[in-house]
Amino acid sequence: MTTRTTLQPAKKLHLDRAARHAGEAFAFDEPDTAPAVKSTFGSNILWLSMAVTAALGLWLAF
Repeated sequence: MTTRTTLQPAKKLHLDRAARHAGEAFAFDEPDTAPAVKSTFGSNILWLSMAVTAALGLWLAF
């Protein structure tokens, strides 16, 4: 005969305690929306060059 023990109450206690500590650690005021990032000409050129490089690489691979 084997004895079956369950760790559910201990696991729930641990998770509740972890959630409580995590809530306290991250309880700071943050804005609802992130500030808008303005796109610049330099970043557009960077993305365009990456796209052209990827397309050229795919074209050369096949």
